[in-house]
Amino acid sequence: MLDHFRPGQKRMTTPCAALKDVLVVSCQAAPGDPLENVDALRRIAMACIRAGAGGLRLNGGECIAAIRADTGVPIIGLKKSYLDGLLRITPDFAAAVELANAGADIIALDCTDRTWSAGDPWQQLIERIHRELHLPVMADIATLEEARAAAAAGADMIGTTLHGYTEQTENACGFNWPLLADVIRETGRPVIAEGHIFTPAEARRALMAGAWCVVVGSAITRPGTITANFVHAIQPLLHSGAAIGVDIGGTWIKAGLVDPEGRIRFPTRVPTEAGRGREAIAAATAEAIDQVLVGARQQGLGPVCLGIASAGVIDVHDGTVFAATENLPGWSGFDLRGFFEKRFHLPTCVENDAHAAVLAEMYFGSARDFNNFVAITIGTGVGGGVVVDRKLIRGQHGFAGSFGHSTIRLDGRPCTCGRAGCLEAYVSAAALAREFRDRTVMRDADRAEGDAAMALEVSRLADAKDPIARAAYSALAGYLAEGVANLFNVLDPEAVIVSGGLVEGKPWFTTEVEQRVAQLLHFGALRKPRVQLAAAVNEAGMLGAALAVFNAQHGIDQHSYPANPDEPQRIALTSRDPVATVTGSASINRK
Repeated sequence: MLDHFRPGQKRMTTPCAALKDVLVVSCQAAPGDPLENVDALRRIAMACIRAGAGGLRLNGGECIAAIRADTGVPIIGLKKSYLDGLLRITPDFAAAVELANAGADIIALDCTDRTWSAGDPWQQLIERIHRELHLPVMADIATLEEARAAAAAGADMIGTTLHGYTEQTENACGFNWPLLADVIRETGRPVIAEGHIFTPAEARRALMAGAWCVVVGSAITRPGTITANFVHAIQPLLHSGAAIGVDIGGTWIKAGLVDPEGRIRFPTRVPTEAGRGREAIAAATAEAIDQVLVGARQQGLGPVCLGIASAGVIDVHDGTVFAATENLPGWSGFDLRGFFEKRFHLPTCVENDAHAAVLAEMYFGSARDFNNFVAITIGTGVGGGVVVDRKLIRGQHGFAGSFGHSTIRLDGRPCTCGRAGCLEAYVSAAALAREFRDRTVMRDADRAEGDAAMALEVSRLADAKDPIARAAYSALAGYLAEGVANLFNVLDPEAVIVSGGLVEGKPWFTTEVEQRVAQLLHFGALRKPRVQLAAAVNEAGMLGAALAVFNAQHGIDQHSYPANPDEPQRIALTSRDPVATVTGSASINRK
């Protein structure tokens, strides 16, 4: 017989101890699911136990009793209660009694700080379950503050189950690893990693991070969810409707109606007027969107979503501008998503412009056939992105792909970031202008010409095979090769894709970079690095912004998430109105 909790007991209770370092499988079915059947869930549970699961998380007394008759593994029991469309886990003592009588070894409680109009305060429930039922309690929480409160109230175990499913945490992205570490460090309780764990690697990572055990549900026990993930992966852009794609740059704001095949209708552009500050930039963006909406509605087309790409570092979790570049003054801290969702009443995704260009290249450009690649954009600075297994890596704050601030020269040229020797100081519009000026005798008036204008002139001359302009580009190729060689050494990608107005239409430039990279790499002759030009150039920002929307609709990007094992109502962006298929006036060559 299992040795349950007794008042005053100091040691770890047997059910909790038995879960150390095991996989607990949550065998539950959403309301209305074909598997919402006790015998079906019983068979799933037995299959999981035979495969090695060390515990189960089950809903309701009937299901627990049926499965308890089959197995002696520890069962975490919960009772779901829906009120006013909201879910609460084990809301009152009567529910806890039902679970205990059915054979649950641990009672799971909703210990979030949400206000409920019915049920018992969870702090009282913990005390009564300990005193009257002699069972340990697992506190399902969403935040560190809730975990601290649960520990103070006497919870025996704490689970991260509800992070991402409360109003306070609804914009969370995937499993919250810092939360797991903080709860382990600050509560002194066994912490169960649960919620948004979908792969064996993530389960192992949780245990290595100090989790007591790991609970996995949908990724194992819900064929509908698993099937949907596969369907979305192989048909990521079908039946998505159309979205307005917007690209906010320092000079122009571009917008157009984009369909899932990458066709663009009603393309427009509006001067950014960035020098007038945040309000002017937002107003110009709204004007561009309005122009697209007018064209779309005149033909009976209603875009279902809005995707916005902007220069600067974008926090895709909350939709704000984390940090702005100098060409968009006052843009830092702007609630980009919130402002335009309120303005146009359309679900909105936001993305860094360089990352948007990477998405465009992955689906519609020269990276269609690559699973792992790096994209570099050369302009006033050097940006880009990293794709691993067809997934864009953004990093914790959205800075992933900031290749321009990797060092290629110790104590080299000063960089705008405050350091010296960065790649951006050697490969950019200003750097190209400098290389050209250093190689020619120019009048003072010519030397006073701005870097951007000079770089454009050098680009034109290089296309005309001017030897001095070609020499300036060759110098850039050498510097870029050093940065690209570092990327090949660190990431070993299938290819590096180069884009930007300075290199567009210059295959001879990427050929030289590729040759130099091969010379710099260890075993370069055998590795044969691949460096090539981007294909999705002028429309890349618009396309990538729309792709962020389409991916979010299908849950294949980190903007949205598969259903919570305990709250299947949560959904990603969805189309609200049927939209006719559109054919474009602009498109990208594709297979």
